[in-house]
Amino acid sequence: MAIPALKQDLSVAELKRIGLLSGLEIHQQLEGQKLFCHCPTAVRDDNPDFLVKRYFRALAGESGVVDAAALAEMKKRKYNVYQGYEDTTCLVELDEEPPGPVNQEALTAALQVAKIFDMEIIDQVRFMRKTVVDGSNTSGFQRTGLIAVNGSLETPSGLWVHVDSLCLEEDACKKVETKDDHEVYNLSRLGIPLLEVATGPDMKTPEAVAEVAEHIGMVMRSLPNVKRGLGTIRQDVNVSIKKGVRVEIKGAQDLRMVSTLVKYEALRQHNLLMIFDALEARRASVGKVVDVTDVFKHAEAKVIRGALEKQDVVLAVPLHSFGGLTGLETQPGRRYGAELSDHAKVMGVKGLFHADELPKHGISQAEKDAVFKQLGLQDEKDNFLLIAAPEAVARRAIAAAAERAQDFSLRKEVRMALPDGTTSYLRPMPGAARMYPETDVKPVLPDKENIVVPALLSERVAGLAKKFSLDTDMAKRLLKDGVDLDALTKKYTKVKPAFIVDLFYSVPALLKKKHNVEVDMSLYADELLARIDADEISKDAVPGIALLLASGKTVDYEKYKPISEKEIKEVIKEVIRKDPKAPVGALMGAAMKELGGKADGKLVMKLLQELTPK
Repeated sequence: MAIPALKQDLSVAELKRIGLLSGLEIHQQLEGQKLFCHCPTAVRDDNPDFLVKRYFRALAGESGVVDAAALAEMKKRKYNVYQGYEDTTCLVELDEEPPGPVNQEALTAALQVAKIFDMEIIDQVRFMRKTVVDGSNTSGFQRTGLIAVNGSLETPSGLWVHVDSLCLEEDACKKVETKDDHEVYNLSRLGIPLLEVATGPDMKTPEAVAEVAEHIGMVMRSLPNVKRGLGTIRQDVNVSIKKGVRVEIKGAQDLRMVSTLVKYEALRQHNLLMIFDALEARRASVGKVVDVTDVFKHAEAKVIRGALEKQDVVLAVPLHSFGGLTGLETQPGRRYGAELSDHAKVMGVKGLFHADELPKHGISQAEKDAVFKQLGLQDEKDNFLLIAAPEAVARRAIAAAAERAQDFSLRKEVRMALPDGTTSYLRPMPGAARMYPETDVKPVLPDKENIVVPALLSERVAGLAKKFSLDTDMAKRLLKDGVDLDALTKKYTKVKPAFIVDLFYSVPALLKKKHNVEVDMSLYADELLARIDADEISKDAVPGIALLLASGKTVDYEKYKPISEKEIKEVIKEVIRKDPKAPVGALMGAAMKELGGKADGKLVMKLLQELTPK
């Protein structure tokens, strides 16, 4: 049977031809207190003080309809375990107490973003409940409030994009572990204020998506109370093509991978459409599930042998006229078989086998042939899926995979970003049925008239670079790390800006290279700069002192007190006397060693050149 020639990549022209459209949802965590309580926003990973166990059920929303995504989660039949802390977890996070008033600092940050993107701020902010039964919220819903709509942005290159909405919501729990029958979550992230900026589907190239994501990220980091670091800002990417559907990709934390995610999703949809056309042409179909446990009585495959040792079953479902198709790559390293396997995995199994990949993984040709025979299939024409697991789980999982296999169309769904830029299935795309009013939070009247917009990070970078003659990358790094060079130079007037920059970056790098010691200079910078400014130590003494401080040792600053120019000259004269024919570099090294960091290197070199015989 004919095998379609799938694409391995898509050029710029091909992406344009298939009608790539993409939008973004950027989520930025805020620092301070949580959105509806006074708990701190520190995300923890230490041992919890207590655990809470809960089950969730999907119920109809205000429209009377059960949300498809919520229903899919409930079908997994998992329970959830929550880790909490006596000192940073309260009853609000456990959903045992109503939420408090909205965090005003978080609301102010949202209004600032709305102003920057020239959005229409809502007259009365009403929080809604968004059904979430994957366990990531103890209440089974996420509180979210629409702040503003109908804005726009323009990137430095002139790319113009609609900003459709801005919401203020609470972040979900941090997932700790996934088990076959339950999930483990940490409550420390639940309730952290989260800004969500959603753009229109205006981007038509992967590079444009990355550019807009970077620009929105820059705006977010311009706020004074944003959290920084890995995981504090997340990009969800929406992708579609002309004959495809909108797919949401969640969990893109690395900005460098955004363009790859977009391209690979367009490729996935394009290739799946070709596979579906082939299945339609073949009049392919999916049969009924069959128990084939007896075929594998003497199995050598570890997965199957392990399952049978636990009295599990091996189930198969026939795929009529699917021969050669489940092994085709839809994305680099991901096959159509993986698409079907994803649907089985969300039901609690670790994966499945398909005939196109066999014999392999310990399954022999004889076993493959026996399955074909029992299912009444033809080897080259047909195909099958195979799952080994406890019977209830296996039947649930293979039914999910079979249901996806018999649908020859793309689906609106939520997918998870993988490190290589490909994606895996998470759940159906949620709809409006999951929204209903939050009755425990009073409506908020935002103050539209007194919004103070902070200077954008891009403007601050340009200003800092110009004022202190820095390159742009160093200016960005200073701002990102929270090093206020302007304030430090005003506070320590005798210390040059260039040395302050070296103190934060060059000195730690030197100590790491020479002594393999990590030094957080923000802990010691003020003490060192104050002593330099007061002429209590020289700049050349800083690396040695910083090493002692980082090692937890007490510093005797008297040992590093600068000596007079007359005393420096005496040391230099003695060094020259010992080796008058030595080159200047060697003499300089010897002099600095004798001085032990008590003199500035530039002054020592100047005096050395004056005293060295011509």
